[in-house]
Amino acid sequence: MADFTELKQKHRKTWAAGDYDQIARGILSVADHVVRAARVRAGEGVLDVACGTGNTALAARARGAEVTGLDLTPELLAVAREREAAEGLKGIDWREGDAENMPFEDAAFDAVVSSCGLMFAPDQQRVAEEVARVTKPGGRIAIQAWTQEGGVGRMFRVVGKHVPPPAGVPSPFGWGDEGKVKALLGSSFTDYRFERYDCPEYADTPEELAELFIGQYGPTNRAYHLLSEKSKDEAEAFRSDLTELYRGYVTPEDGKVRWGREYVVTLATRA
Repeated sequence: MADFTELKQKHRKTWAAGDYDQIARGILSVADHVVRAARVRAGEGVLDVACGTGNTALAARARGAEVTGLDLTPELLAVAREREAAEGLKGIDWREGDAENMPFEDAAFDAVVSSCGLMFAPDQQRVAEEVARVTKPGGRIAIQAWTQEGGVGRMFRVVGKHVPPPAGVPSPFGWGDEGKVKALLGSSFTDYRFERYDCPEYADTPEELAELFIGQYGPTNRAYHLLSEKSKDEAEAFRSDLTELYRGYVTPEDGKVRWGREYVVTLATRA
């Protein structure tokens, strides 16, 4: 079994960079989709894996569920706790922990959900096994992931061109591929269904969008600063390529950017 300990420490630093909550608030509709698709009900035990700053956990708690939010990055959990208080909610159990080794008993949850987070854990098979382990028989999962061919997948290809991903780590966008997801989760689940949708990001100009993601989104923020440490020219070449990507999403009607971010939600029932 590969040892991803060092890589996960880098992941923690990456997601703590910038201000992820500014990005998370632009994908609230994804959390709403996941919670509705999971049919979360009052009184149920719900786990939000890789919960980030709490979008999906908060949406589930607002429906009356008993919610646990798990994330690797304590800085994101601190923001989630602040949001919980600001929104007048109580009782979410925020846990610092690893999706590949969850600190929960077997069959602990009626529903296991994830928005934009679980997909980035490096040991995908281990995560799939953990999701199966903590879901009650007859329980549901709703796991959202960006697609490789969509806007976020294209953005990560720009990042990878300038800062190549580590060797031997599967693409996180495998979780946005229906065949790969079924292979990972296997016979532990039945009644597979997949919902595809889009969560666009809008901006007045490509430059504005590039500035937002370089300034606030961990992976692009971290890439830019790593390149800046090497060469200002390399960092600006990255900015230029990112801006050019967003330029491809300028709408002819008004000249503004509508960056499509297509995603898949995997829905299944624990066998």
